[in-house]
Amino acid sequence: MPIKTQRESNDITQYAPRERGLIRRDKIIQAATTVFVKSGYEAASLQEIVSIAGGSLATLYRLFGNKEGLFYAVIERKSDQLLSEIDYGHLQNKPPESALLEIGLRFFSMVISPEVGAIHRLLIGEAVRTPRLREIFLTLATERAIRNLADYLQGQVDKQQLDIQNCYIAASHFMGALKGNYHIRCMLGEVVNLSLAQQEEFVATAVAMFINGYAPS
Repeated sequence: MPIKTQRESNDITQYAPRERGLIRRDKIIQAATTVFVKSGYEAASLQEIVSIAGGSLATLYRLFGNKEGLFYAVIERKSDQLLSEIDYGHLQNKPPESALLEIGLRFFSMVISPEVGAIHRLLIGEAVRTPRLREIFLTLATERAIRNLADYLQGQVDKQQLDIQNCYIAASHFMGALKGNYHIRCMLGEVVNLSLAQQEEFVATAVAMFINGYAPS
C-alpha cells in the first residue's frame, strides 16, 4: 500500500461533502481547544483558530455561529470523550462495589488529566467575566456526569443493592470524594503522577466509604 504524503493526508477533497464537513468541523474544534487553553476565552483569536485548522472565518461562523458556539462545541466534544469512557449500561449488571471501583478509576483519571486541568483553569479565569461559559460547562460536563452516576445508583436501589434516599446527592458526594486534593493540584498546573496501584488505593477507599454508608440495613 503506497504511503501518503503529508499533503495528501491533509487533503480532505477526496471525501464526500458530508465527510468533508465533519472533518473540517473536527479540525476547527481541535484548533479551538488549543487556542482557548493557551489564550483564554476572551483573548482567543478566531483568525488564529482558522489559521491552525485551515478553511475560512466564514466556514467557522457557518458551523458554530460565533465564539460562544465554538466554545460550546469544544466543551461538548471533551465531555463526550470523557463520559463515553464509562459504560453505565454494562455496569448495571455488576455489583455496586466493583462497578463503583471501575467508575471511580475512570473518573479519577479524568480528574488528574493535564488537559482537563487546563480546561478547568480556563473556566476559572473566564467565569467571572463570562458567566455563560460557566453554565455551559456545568450543564455539559458536571451535570451530565452526576446524572449518569445517579441513574446507575437508582438502578442499584431498585435492585435493593443500595439504600439511598437521594441518588443525585449521593452521586455528588461520591465524585467529590474522588477529587480529594488532587483536583486542585491539577488545576494549579501540577502534573499529578500516581502509579496505578496508588490510584486504585485512593479510589478503593472512597468506594468502601460510600458502600458502607449506603449498604442496605
